[in-house]
Amino acid sequence: MGRLDPSYPYNLPQGKLRRPDQCNWGSRRQEDTLDLEEEDESGSEESDEEEEVSVPIWLCSAIVIGYICGGAFLFTIWEDWNFLDSSYFCFITLTTIGFGDLVPGTAVLSEDAQLTLGLCALYLLFGMALLAMSFNLVQEEFTKSVKCIGRRIGILSDDEDDN
Repeated sequence: MGRLDPSYPYNLPQGKLRRPDQCNWGSRRQEDTLDLEEEDESGSEESDEEEEVSVPIWLCSAIVIGYICGGAFLFTIWEDWNFLDSSYFCFITLTTIGFGDLVPGTAVLSEDAQLTLGLCALYLLFGMALLAMSFNLVQEEFTKSVKCIGRRIGILSDDEDDN
């Protein structure tokens, strides 16, 4: 297992790995971290486990908001809507609510209408996948936080599986 990138701000000190049952917040004791160098030398089976990567909730939210604002900018150009209507359309469509009050492609008489509709379909298809992935990552982080709180207050035992 390679070293962590020292320029990445969320890394633990060099050579340390957080156990999966640890909370991301609060005070940590020295014995709560595992030394990667000692693990690699001993050849234990734990070194074969994949490292758990945590994506911050704020990053997922920023990506989704940025994607919606980017789409809103595109639809202001393509459909001659104002920015608020375009962002409303992007949010309603990407979350699959779909009221139908705003429909792209009303300017079908233009020369590049097929290209615009194709790009709109690609934007919406990729955006739905992005939203589903972001919601899943936020759900995992939230579930992990709730389980950690449950362990701290004694509702869950440390021996229980993370299922």
